[in-house]
Amino acid sequence: MLCFPRRIAVSRVLEINNLTVKDGKGYILKDISLSLDSNETMAFIGESGSGKTMTLKAILSILPTDVEKVEGDVLIDGTELYNLKKDEKRIKLGTTVGFVPQNTVNYLHPLLRIKDQMTDGYITFHGRKKKEEALHKARKGLEEVGIKDVERVLSSYPSELSGGMKQRVNIASALMMDPSLLISDEPTSALDKVVQKQVASLYLSLLEKNKVALLVVSHDLVFVERIADKIAVFYAGEIVEIGRKEEIFSSPIHPYTKALMALKPSMLLDKTRPLEEIKGYISEEDRNNEGCVFSSRCPKCRKECMERVEERKVSDTHRVKCILSDGRTQ
Repeated sequence: MLCFPRRIAVSRVLEINNLTVKDGKGYILKDISLSLDSNETMAFIGESGSGKTMTLKAILSILPTDVEKVEGDVLIDGTELYNLKKDEKRIKLGTTVGFVPQNTVNYLHPLLRIKDQMTDGYITFHGRKKKEEALHKARKGLEEVGIKDVERVLSSYPSELSGGMKQRVNIASALMMDPSLLISDEPTSALDKVVQKQVASLYLSLLEKNKVALLVVSHDLVFVERIADKIAVFYAGEIVEIGRKEEIFSSPIHPYTKALMALKPSMLLDKTRPLEEIKGYISEEDRNNEGCVFSSRCPKCRKECMERVEERKVSDTHRVKCILSDGRTQ
């Protein structure tokens, strides 16, 4: 099976330093810092409204009109994205970043055949390429994501494809430009359990073959545990804990991370006990706290937690933003 040709690899594919984003009410994202290397997968986890999708929008330079980046850097393949002119930014993103959306139903144009949707962007960014060359690339891409009846899919409209098939088409489309960074937003949402497992296996296979860095936003902790190398835990616009998968799942430190891990489905759960829950919700006030953004919901909260917060380096790969992270959160 064909492997997409790769450009010369840049080890550090994505680097974000102290990214801060605001709207008229205050912070939307605050001091976001992370990095992702070639052939690595990072997952963003956290409740809805925690800042995961807004961080994706900042990386893709599609922040809402009422939101602005006020501080920080976003580097893709070593290039600071926000220093580029509009056309330069469009080309940089179009040729180095592949995006697989959450809503596969609405993302594909209902009135265009799959072959036209897959080839138009490729021809746009490679102006000298011919339609037939783009179609050849599309065919190989669909084969790569496990589609057998390639010609039928290419000639189909989105309404003629299943949800799982649309997901595969979107993944193949995202890889058309041989990106160094692939971004996938909620890849297993709205899919049944069988298809979810197939999608996870597909991503693992593609990562091994294409040596592309993958950034995933997901609420599916089973999927995240299977596919991720690194995990960033978001809450109220901040990363409260970040580390290797085994550090986050096996040795979580922040009270919010521990609460999330308790929600992970498991066959070992006591069926006679009620399901765990995180009481309360993320509020706008949390985002502008002087202290810990989780303090209003934290069962371990002390007075000093509402007044200040510190980030502690647990190891070279593990950081946590909690003043009680010296062991007193147990």
